[in-house]
Amino acid sequence: MIILIQSSTDARSDFQVDHELQRAFNALHSGRVRVLGGGRFMDGSGYIVLAHEEDGPAAFAMLATCGIGAVELKPRIGAEAHKPRNYATRQR
Repeated sequence: MIILIQSSTDARSDFQVDHELQRAFNALHSGRVRVLGGGRFMDGSGYIVLAHEEDGPAAFAMLATCGIGAVELKPRIGAEAHKPRNYATRQR
């Protein structure tokens, strides 16, 4: 699951986004939510990738208690779409 971190101000700088991300990582780490990573998109918004989908509700609750705005970033491709086949998943 990808969580988009919403900045508390409209005029966000790189420092503000980095600060919000650091606060979010600290909150999730203290709540024992496993995170694969995170960073910034080209538009400057921050994101965090959770290791497990099941941790989503707990992660949103922790971020809300810390005053960090967050929304789930939905993929454009539906779940029913097939993954491209490669050598590891190709069936014979």
